[in-house]
Amino acid sequence: MRAVIYARYSTDLQSPASIEDQIRLCRERIEQEKGTVVEIYADYAISGGSLRNRPRMQALLAAAKSDRFDYVVAEALDRISRDQEDVAAIYKRLRHSDVRLLTFAEGEISELHVGLKGTMNALFLKDLAQKTRRGQRGRVEAGKIPGGNSYGYRIIRTLLADGSVTTGEREINPEEAGIVRRIFKEYTDGMAPRQIAMRLNREGVPSPRGGRWNASTINGNRLRRNGILNNELYAGRITYNRQRFLKDPETGKRIARLNPEREWVTREVDALRIIDEELWQQVQDIKRRYSSRWGNKRQTKKRLLSGLLKCGRCGGGMTTSRGSRYYCSARREKGMCDADRGIAAEELEERVLTGLRDILLGNEDLIDEFASEFKRELKRLRKESGVAGRHLAKELQQVERGIKRCLDFITGGDGDPGSVREQLRELESRKRELVTELQNEPIRAVELHPNLPDLYRRKIVQLKQILDDETTRPQAVDIIRSLIGHIEVHPGQERGHCDVVVVGALAQFLAFAQQKTTAGSSRADGTSLMVAGVGFEPTTFRL
Repeated sequence: MRAVIYARYSTDLQSPASIEDQIRLCRERIEQEKGTVVEIYADYAISGGSLRNRPRMQALLAAAKSDRFDYVVAEALDRISRDQEDVAAIYKRLRHSDVRLLTFAEGEISELHVGLKGTMNALFLKDLAQKTRRGQRGRVEAGKIPGGNSYGYRIIRTLLADGSVTTGEREINPEEAGIVRRIFKEYTDGMAPRQIAMRLNREGVPSPRGGRWNASTINGNRLRRNGILNNELYAGRITYNRQRFLKDPETGKRIARLNPEREWVTREVDALRIIDEELWQQVQDIKRRYSSRWGNKRQTKKRLLSGLLKCGRCGGGMTTSRGSRYYCSARREKGMCDADRGIAAEELEERVLTGLRDILLGNEDLIDEFASEFKRELKRLRKESGVAGRHLAKELQQVERGIKRCLDFITGGDGDPGSVREQLRELESRKRELVTELQNEPIRAVELHPNLPDLYRRKIVQLKQILDDETTRPQAVDIIRSLIGHIEVHPGQERGHCDVVVVGALAQFLAFAQQKTTAGSSRADGTSLMVAGVGFEPTTFRL
C-alpha cells in the first residue's frame, strides 16, 4: 500500500498542531495496513469551502496522475473539502487516476459517502455562517466591534477570571484620531482627497496600512461606507451587516455584495466618537453634493487606450480626469511623481491611430505582404471548404449503403425486421442531416478582389471611421488593444508636449513595416515616427 497523507486546518482560530494530530492519526492507519507513506500534503489556515485556493491539494491531484501512490489518507472527508462540488470533483479525479480515498473517520470513501457527507458538510458551512452572524450581531448590541480594527483606534485585550481574553473592545488612539480630525476638517475647508493625501505623504504620516496615503483611502466608496470620510465609527456609531460575502464558484474568491440598508444594524457608542456630529454632517453634505453632480452622468464609452498607459517617469498607471485627459495616477493620488504634464485622451488616440495609418500606408512591401496573405488565407478557406464537402459526400454514400442493407434484410425475410428498424431510422435521420449540410455548402467559391492594394488602402484610411461606428467599434477596439502591451507617456522637452512609446506586438508590427525603409521619419505635425532601440525585432515604437 503506497499512500500519501492530506491534512488541513481551516482558520487562524485553530492551532497548527491540528495538522500534526491529523498526520499522526493517518500514519497509524497506514501502519495498520502495512503501508508506506510516500509524501505528506498539508494546507495551513485555508478554508475547506473552495478547492481553488488550496495549493497542496492541487499538487496532490497533479501527483495522482504519476502512479506514485495508490491511496490518499485523511482524518475525515471534511478535511478533503466541505464543498459538495469539490468533494465530488476530487473523488472523480482520484478514481480516474486509479487512486482510492481513505479516511480515519469514514473508512474507504465511496459514492455514498460523497453524496451524504458532502451534503452534511455543506449544511455545516451554512449553519456555521448563521451562527457566526448571530454572534456578531450580539456583540454589536453590546457595543463591541465584530470585525477588524479601524484607523484611529487600538484593540483592548482583558484577561478574564476563566482565563479567556476579551474581544471586540476598542479605545481611541490619540495620535491617529488627530489625523482623522484633520482629514475631516481639511475636507470641509475645500481640500480634495488627493491634496490631503499628498500633504500627509510629504509629512511622512503613515497610512492605515503603514504605507503611503492615496485619495481612495480617504474618499472611499459612499455606498459601501468605506474610506476615512465614510466611516461612521468616527461619529460614534457601529454599523453592522452593510455587506455580505459570496464565494465565486469559478475563482473561489470572496465577492462583496451590498445588503439593503433596511438590514443594517446601527448602535451608538459615544466612547468611540472622534468627531462631533456637526462636522460629520458637513462632510456627508459635501459628498452628497458631489455625488448628485457627477453620479448621474451618462456613462461614456470606454476609451481605446484606457488601462494600457504607464507614466514614463515612475512606471505607474495613468487615469483620466473626468474622461478627457490622462495623468499619472501616482502623482494625482499620492503626490509621489514629478510628471505633472498630462495628455489629452483624444490627442493620444489620434497620435497612435495616425502613426499606425501613416506607416501602414507608406510601405509598399507591407501592402504586397497583405495581398499575399489575403490570397493564402483565401486558398486555405477554399481548400477546407472542398475537404469538408468531400467528407460529407463520402459519409452520405456510406449511409445510403447502410440503408440499402437494412432494406435488403427486411425484404429478404432472413430474420426479425424489428431488430434493424431502429438502425434504419437512425440512418435515415443522418441522411437528412447530410443532405441539408451539403445543400448549405456555398455553391460558388469566393471571388478574389480585383484590386487588393486598393482594398488595403481603403481599410486603413477608414480605421478612424470604423472606431467611430458603434456597430464596428467593439471588434476594432479589441483587435488594436490585443496588439499593445502598454504605452509609455514621457514628459517631452517642449512645454506641454509628451513623447509616446508603444510597447508590445503592435510595436513589432510597425517596426516590420519600416524594416526596408528608414529607421525614422517625421510628420508635418512634428510627431516623431522612429524605431526605439536597436535590433531586428524591437518591442517599442515611438510616436
